[in-house]
Amino acid sequence: MSDAMSDINREIRRSILKPLVRRTQRAADRNALIVALGRLDNIALGNDLLGQLRDVLSSAHNDKSKKSWKDPVAAAKSVALAKALYDSRRIPTQHYVFFAVLPVEAVHDGRWMDGDYDKELDPISRAIEAIQKEHGLEPDEFWTRGEGPEEYTSLNSRYEAILDMKFLEVLREFGLDDLADLKQQNPKEFERLRERGRRSVFHKDEYALAIRDIVVQYEKDASRAASVKAYSAAVVSLGAGVEGLLLLRCLRSMQKACRLAKKLQKRLRPQSTDDPTKWTFETLIEVCLKAGWLPPVETSVARYNTAGLAHLLRFMRNYVHPGRHARESPWSETDEREYQDANAIYVVLLSTLGKLRRRKTITASNKSMRQISK
Repeated sequence: MSDAMSDINREIRRSILKPLVRRTQRAADRNALIVALGRLDNIALGNDLLGQLRDVLSSAHNDKSKKSWKDPVAAAKSVALAKALYDSRRIPTQHYVFFAVLPVEAVHDGRWMDGDYDKELDPISRAIEAIQKEHGLEPDEFWTRGEGPEEYTSLNSRYEAILDMKFLEVLREFGLDDLADLKQQNPKEFERLRERGRRSVFHKDEYALAIRDIVVQYEKDASRAASVKAYSAAVVSLGAGVEGLLLLRCLRSMQKACRLAKKLQKRLRPQSTDDPTKWTFETLIEVCLKAGWLPPVETSVARYNTAGLAHLLRFMRNYVHPGRHARESPWSETDEREYQDANAIYVVLLSTLGKLRRRKTITASNKSMRQISK
């Protein structure tokens, strides 16, 4: 009897607990699986190729020739290595663009300086020199970009256009058709990716500036997600953004932040008290609160605890963990109202923490301003 009742109860539960959301067919069908496995196969092949190219690293390191910087053979090896690193997912797109383009730029510049492009560039150079002489410029004098007569500007544009065309040809010569197409069709995006890759190499220790950039990315991600009603993703991005704002505030006053971190209760005290980049979201909130960097915000209606607001957004962000979501708010989904609440909290905290530089507060009177400063 009990088994029969159990079967009935199971059928009832199945009936009343039908799925409220369903996965798109695309994610589950066989064709999608084939495409997914093909992508993973490409990663595996990239790993294999990377193993075969390990000698490139040692040979490039040992090559001390002054001419190696523009050697096409060395450049081809560097490009192959960049491709292998990218295909094996060892580096992101920005790094790939920089690492692949840099040796090709060297070859291109070498050919330009060695006179390989003179047949097309020399007539333009002579015409430019004639215009400069006509206007009284000495051989070592030049107009800055945007200056000079219209004919000079036109010739200079032609000169640069030829160099751009030659650079595209060199990119394709080294098998970088994808990057040549990107530079030709969307030069701003090409330069943006290259600059991100360059900074990742030469400015990788600029944590504060990098975190500011990351925070802005989270803000944009939240906006884009909300625009397509992906409110859960939007709230998670806002939560990550606030964590970044708190971290930046600690980095601006490192000694004070680290001193306060050492005094936190054991549960919140970080193992690495001298490195805020390794602190948890909760620890960052508590340090900023004790430091006085999260003052209350007053309006004519209420007085808001900004540390409490930060914790609230942290709780909302933590629903990214399925187990926590199921335990604390089962069957719920993040809607536009919750996103708007999260966004309002973010705006207040951004203002309170000083828009990354200077403290600003949302207050209604000079009296409350004095209270916050204390």
